[in-house]
Amino acid sequence: MAQVESVLNELEVASKPRIHVMNKIDLLPKEKRESLIDDEKTIHVSAAKGLGLNELLLAIDRAVQDDPVQHVLLRIPISDGKALSIVDSKGRVQSREYEDEHVDIDVLAPASVVRRVAKYVTWREE
Repeated sequence: MAQVESVLNELEVASKPRIHVMNKIDLLPKEKRESLIDDEKTIHVSAAKGLGLNELLLAIDRAVQDDPVQHVLLRIPISDGKALSIVDSKGRVQSREYEDEHVDIDVLAPASVVRRVAKYVTWREE
């Protein structure tokens, strides 16, 4: 660990927020994997199986507060291709349902994106 600190000090980034990412949890027995507990500084993932990646992204968002991610539901008219494109390209769409002339989208998106489509927000996680 001292080597890591030395390198981080050399790069002048030792004071930056850190998250310990424990990968390859898919190789653990199911009981052991289910007993792992994430916290603000440690996240358990399996990159190969996609386990824990949403939790990792949320932890990164919490650590880097420049443009925090928000969980919102949007109701966007199908005719507003620009808004739909912004949400698709900048957000992490959890689900999408087409209904008549609009699309209901459950999305995790940076606050800057949510501000751009604010008139379509129907619910926001606090």
